[in-house]
Amino acid sequence: MITLVKKYNSYIDSLPKIENSDYKLDFFVKKLNISKPTMYRKLKENTFTNNEVEVLTNLLFPKEAYLNEMLEGIEKGRKDYKEGNTKTSEEVKDFIKKNHSSKR
Repeated sequence: MITLVKKYNSYIDSLPKIENSDYKLDFFVKKLNISKPTMYRKLKENTFTNNEVEVLTNLLFPKEAYLNEMLEGIEKGRKDYKEGNTKTSEEVKDFIKKNHSSKR
């Protein structure tokens, strides 16, 4: 656990380097829904919230974020299957027809 915390702190300490990334700072400002001065302050003081760190990480490492999302989905599917939370293809077809055919 201590190693994990140290790695996290090291990662947090490296966040100010995003100014050197291929993205413009305005991109991060918009995605975090904060003002430019707030962004500069957070970079200087290293005061990003956990949620902001997660958003920044997903933006800085989109391929890893996508892979992680896929793996989580697969794991959830396996868990649902083991717990019997499944639907037949007919149930899925009926659901799609019911929810999408009336919108036309």
